[in-house]
Amino acid sequence: MAWAARLRLTQRLAGRLLVGASLAAGLAAGPRASAADASPDAIDRLEERARAQPEVVADEIQALLAGGPIEGATRVDLQHLLGMVRAAVRQPAAAEAAAAALADPQASVYRQVPQAQRAAAAACVRAQVAQMDGGSLARAEAQLDAVEADLRAMALPRVRERCLSTAGAIKDSLGRTDEAVRLYQEAIRLADDSGIAWRRSSLRSSLAYALYRGGQTEHAMRLNDEARRIAAEANDWMSLSGVATTQSILLTHAGRPKEELEALNAAIEYARRAGAAREEALGLANLSDFYLQAGDYRRALEIAQRAVPLAHALRDATTENLARLNSGLALISLRRKDEGMALIRPVLEFERAANDLASLAESTRDMAEYLERAGYLAEAYAGFQALRGLSGELARRDQQQAVLELQEAFDAQQRRRELELLQEDSALKEEQLRRQELEFKVWLLTGVLVLSLLTLAAAMYRRLRATQQALRQRTDQLKKHSLQDPLTGLANRRRFHELTDGDRPFTPARGTLYLLDLDHFKRINDLHGHAAGDAVLVEIARRLRAILREEDMVVRWGGEEFLVLVPGAGTEQVESLARRLLQAVGGAPVTLPDGGSLQVTTSIGFAEFPLGDATLEMPWGLAVDVVDNAMYMAKTLGRNRACGLARVPAASLDELDAVVQDLERAARDGRAQLTLVDGPPLTGAAT
Repeated sequence: MAWAARLRLTQRLAGRLLVGASLAAGLAAGPRASAADASPDAIDRLEERARAQPEVVADEIQALLAGGPIEGATRVDLQHLLGMVRAAVRQPAAAEAAAAALADPQASVYRQVPQAQRAAAAACVRAQVAQMDGGSLARAEAQLDAVEADLRAMALPRVRERCLSTAGAIKDSLGRTDEAVRLYQEAIRLADDSGIAWRRSSLRSSLAYALYRGGQTEHAMRLNDEARRIAAEANDWMSLSGVATTQSILLTHAGRPKEELEALNAAIEYARRAGAAREEALGLANLSDFYLQAGDYRRALEIAQRAVPLAHALRDATTENLARLNSGLALISLRRKDEGMALIRPVLEFERAANDLASLAESTRDMAEYLERAGYLAEAYAGFQALRGLSGELARRDQQQAVLELQEAFDAQQRRRELELLQEDSALKEEQLRRQELEFKVWLLTGVLVLSLLTLAAAMYRRLRATQQALRQRTDQLKKHSLQDPLTGLANRRRFHELTDGDRPFTPARGTLYLLDLDHFKRINDLHGHAAGDAVLVEIARRLRAILREEDMVVRWGGEEFLVLVPGAGTEQVESLARRLLQAVGGAPVTLPDGGSLQVTTSIGFAEFPLGDATLEMPWGLAVDVVDNAMYMAKTLGRNRACGLARVPAASLDELDAVVQDLERAARDGRAQLTLVDGPPLTGAAT
């Protein structure tokens, strides 16, 4: 929980940074703007106060726009700020209303500001809504790319700075670190030109986080230190809170828990001084995560319960749910399961109702793992079963989103190409008009001009053909990449389904399936960092490929799971390969990027299809469910082992599915025959 929660906090702060390049400082920022005061300094003060009191300031801007004769560029500036603040505090409907007012072609209050530039500012607000409210980042990126020229032509530096920050955050979220850094640097130049400390500090902190995500930790540390110096000189508590939060993440990556704790406490204290109650509550919730990971469950419970009433009073459901979840996990760890589950269940129901499947899966995984550590194995098994269903839902949603974003990217590329062709066509028409105007004076050159036009047309035709070929090649590359896991180079779920099911309504499962789930993988990320987790996944993928044949298929099934499909093998070979897979994963320590090493083990579920002497034709989806349940049995029986399903005398698929969903009872009743294979002995370096 600690890393995920702290990352959630950083994204929230980054979202607030976008509004005026950080909206820093807080209650001591100066007097409130009146309806008659819409000067540049007054707008700066509004922007400065908005980070600590976003809802209050948004209402003030709304009243200011409604009550005063504010027109032209000043109204554009205020309307844009209103939309960005509404988006930052997750009020998408209000933000969209501000964007629609900006883009209204009939509005007369925006005189002297071209409609194209106002539409570009509105696109920036909508991109911020997508960034903060879970929308399509690919679509938001395409919207901003399409209006980049109009944004750069706008003579409103504050609007340009906000939009550059938004674009930088979206590029960073999409993994385009180099582009994010370029945009943040451009925004920093605008902030430095303004001379306003809170803009300069907060933008540097945002850039430091982008550099960290791009693997440049030392550079990020230096830049964040510079942000701290600027904020400290200005006594800017709100910016100092954001700097301390970024610092805690950098220290987590560096494995310096004592300094990390100091940074977390500093972030809370700075937020308290700034009067930023939301950031204070979320900081407390994140601090409780730290103590959960450290095993100080009483301290974690006390801090989380301090955050609950504070978040509740602010109607901040995200922070309140996080604090309640942490309280429940601490109670479970203190052997007070019933009290803990009473707090956790409403959180899970809230995330399910909000269709926030990613958070629901993370919360369910945390609940199951803490139940397992506390010794509540039956409840932990039920939690892992629920997580399995959520993983399937997430995979289906991710697949749909990937297809949508690929299509959007292709459509955007097509639109850009059409625009280029229109521009070329316009240039050609202008040349023809000039030729007609001069024709009576230079008739001797007519033949030369005709020849030139023919040459130009031929060149355009060749260029069009080359562009079409490049688009086809790009489409083929996108399809190939969509079938391959980018980290390990293995096939992904989509590739597996394409090869097994394809477009056919029913294809019976044939061959032997092994589903591997790395044991306690989350601890590797928590204790050693995500870079170490990625290194483990890459090494395990290499080991699996090394012991399998060319015709065997290895799939990155999701997260820390791998699926192996082996065509046709005898019973003895099936068990032998299960033993070899256990040995390949756990037989030798994995070397980490920092030079250390650890032993990684796995739990495996396997079965050969058709099952034993059964004559039922089984679809691939049910076959995967069979080995998935067998894998969870292996985890329940102690991990670092393989559990195979050898025989199920079922008369129908429904009967078979009923047996598979409760393998433990079916094995006890003799309705299923299980085979257990132990993994290599632990050497003491296991996670």
